[in-house]
Amino acid sequence: MEFDRHTDPRFDGWRLCRGPANWFTFLCPDLIEVRQTQTVIELRMKEAQADGLPLVSSGAAVPPSIGTESPHVLSIVTWWDDTDHDEARRNSPDPGVLFPEVVALQPERPLNISASNESWSGTSRRLSSACWLARIFRRRSSFQWRLWTVRHEKLMIVATIQSPDRRPLGARFLNFCEMVLSTMELADQPAWPPDVFLKQVIDVARHHFPLLHTSASRGFSVRLGQSEISLSNFYRMYLRQPENFRRIVVPGLATVVRLQELGPDQLAPSLDLVQERILPILASEEEPRSDERVQMPWVGGLCVGYVIDEDDSYRYVHQRMIEAWRISPESLHSLALQNLRRYAAEHPLEVTMVGDDEDPRLLMPVKPDAYNCSRVLDPDFHVQLRELFGPELIVGVPNRDFFVAATLKDPELISQIRKRVHQDFANMHHPLTKRLLVVSADGVSEYCGP
Repeated sequence: MEFDRHTDPRFDGWRLCRGPANWFTFLCPDLIEVRQTQTVIELRMKEAQADGLPLVSSGAAVPPSIGTESPHVLSIVTWWDDTDHDEARRNSPDPGVLFPEVVALQPERPLNISASNESWSGTSRRLSSACWLARIFRRRSSFQWRLWTVRHEKLMIVATIQSPDRRPLGARFLNFCEMVLSTMELADQPAWPPDVFLKQVIDVARHHFPLLHTSASRGFSVRLGQSEISLSNFYRMYLRQPENFRRIVVPGLATVVRLQELGPDQLAPSLDLVQERILPILASEEEPRSDERVQMPWVGGLCVGYVIDEDDSYRYVHQRMIEAWRISPESLHSLALQNLRRYAAEHPLEVTMVGDDEDPRLLMPVKPDAYNCSRVLDPDFHVQLRELFGPELIVGVPNRDFFVAATLKDPELISQIRKRVHQDFANMHHPLTKRLLVVSADGVSEYCGP
């Protein structure tokens, strides 16, 4: 679950929560624990809230304390209904499927949101698993429930709560749930889920490159001609800009096709032709790979790869290349590091600094660049950072284009950086690692602090 800040003054102390695939957002107070697994979100109390404490600022309609309703859980389930015909899609699920043995059912006031929605309340009996004689003489337990359904484009969102056995739904918790759900805002153009995205990429590839065979491949990837393309990074970019689907996908596919059209001399050029364009690039150890890229292990779940820079793109150095060049991985690394220093001199790093010259606290690049995080490999860059922050400093590299460096003296700042790095790692394209690193006179190691 991704959290962020919001600007609504009525909900001071609440945080902005993002649903799966950025399909929707809603506001929730800090005292509520939010858990998400794939397309299921659960909201439950972290701890009892003392009676009388407001959940929002005094300017809003504030439900009473909900501490006594802590056994209740608000569950939100979302799915993509890809039915071709609108008439074949149900406006809402059958309550009898969600809550078996319904003995009472009535419609309730819908949520005050822009999307089409319905609300139902009811009572159901628990299914009994005892022996037949016990079922005859024991009164069947029952529970109350509330159901909200929201329909938007091809999204179906279903939120439910239910009471403990033989107890009514707490009015306080019910009011709270309605308040949270009433803050829901849905994306104008909901992003496709991964399986639909994969199908759309295949359709685009077949349209633009009809002479090449295109099909789904292992994992989340497609095979286009002779190449297998992972869609993970494309999908991460698409989730942030679903309206730019073609602008994101088509250039990447075109680059793959262009590389396939290169001759043997271009695919494995001589070292003299490319040695000044070989640069190091960081990658995650967990990144799926189907080729023979040259890589060396590093720290923090990272490895170092090597690419031939092509101005607007790059291609990886493969094992067959260094065999033809008769160069060792160690010599390749030294060459790439030398080129990185020249690249850094020709492309000075523009940064945002938090703090002042006497007490710098945090530094981050202003503009994204494919080689921003590669700079962390350079001992000369370490010297510059240590001159700013002292003998030791923290570095976060959540994705290829962005890093953050900060003083090791501020535990609260480190905690904030850790949260932000986790969020960026989970949502930005070309993810690297959510672990923090330490830069010192001994080099780079993984941060093991709290």
